[in-house]
Amino acid sequence: MSDKKKTRSYPEPFVVDSLADHKHSFILLHGRGSNGEHFGTELLNSRMTLDSESIIEDGQAANTLRQYFPNAKFIFPTAKKRRAKWYNRATINQWFDSVPIDEQDHLIAGMTKEQEEWQLEGLRESRAFIKNILDAEIELVGTSNVVIGGLSQGCAMSLHVLLSLDSDDIDTSSQLAGFVGMSGWLPYADTIADVLNRGQTSVDESAADLDEDGDDDPFATSDDDAGSEDDIWGREHERKEPQTSVVKVCGLIRDNMDLPQPAQGSKLPWTRTPIFLGHGKSDEKVKMAKGAKAAECLQSLGLQVTWREYDEGHWYKVPDEIDDIARFLRACLATR
Repeated sequence: MSDKKKTRSYPEPFVVDSLADHKHSFILLHGRGSNGEHFGTELLNSRMTLDSESIIEDGQAANTLRQYFPNAKFIFPTAKKRRAKWYNRATINQWFDSVPIDEQDHLIAGMTKEQEEWQLEGLRESRAFIKNILDAEIELVGTSNVVIGGLSQGCAMSLHVLLSLDSDDIDTSSQLAGFVGMSGWLPYADTIADVLNRGQTSVDESAADLDEDGDDDPFATSDDDAGSEDDIWGREHERKEPQTSVVKVCGLIRDNMDLPQPAQGSKLPWTRTPIFLGHGKSDEKVKMAKGAKAAECLQSLGLQVTWREYDEGHWYKVPDEIDDIARFLRACLATR
């Protein structure tokens, strides 16, 4: 079955148009069992407490995300209904089927290979669905004006979409504006960490060999170079192994999606995309350690990750997290 036929079974996204001229698009995914309209309505009604630098037309201070970003269109896709094998094949809205994230830690031997593979069909189909929405918004406002992200399983799904993108999907001359994740996790985080650890071992062994030979490291950078915007894909002589690791991770995810492998040495359209991840310290559904693991993996890829912890459970904290998201997105869009 073609991707187009598979994505027809997804409901139409819940779309909230921009208050002013449309310049930015925010694509945000709901959690398991929810839908785009419920998630979107509640998120956009959540109040902020920032000392607003954004004033809406009637002179009042902006106190919601929609008012704070009047040029942004908000798109809240809805997952198709899928059989949840863990729940006796009950039908619920979910981006992909899986052992519930809060149950995985209780499995003594971990998930079986069959249980891990529950995820694949949904990840593939939902990736194609979200990619179609992403393409449409990029056509309207440009890659550097599009933000993606989500809550809980929506965060997991959108992270998977982000890391699967290569130069065949999006022109790498520009990067996505930002990523916002709340109370989420990274699918296949342990496998990704293994790939990164193997890459680091290769780097360490190469460095040791150079030390034994008494040679200088030809890829070393000075303190003045550290932290520049060229950290990932900058000058040709810099950081060859992290580039290889990034491509390997993208290849791993694309292999799961039955997509062609990225070319070795190719640039990817998300390596300079800033990422925000927020998580409640008392989250019982998705333990904060899962979110922290995602942040660690992404940082190991050389990505710019903002990690925030909140004194709350599973959801986003109002107003604290909404304020932080607004600040983060304002900074992302200010550089575009």
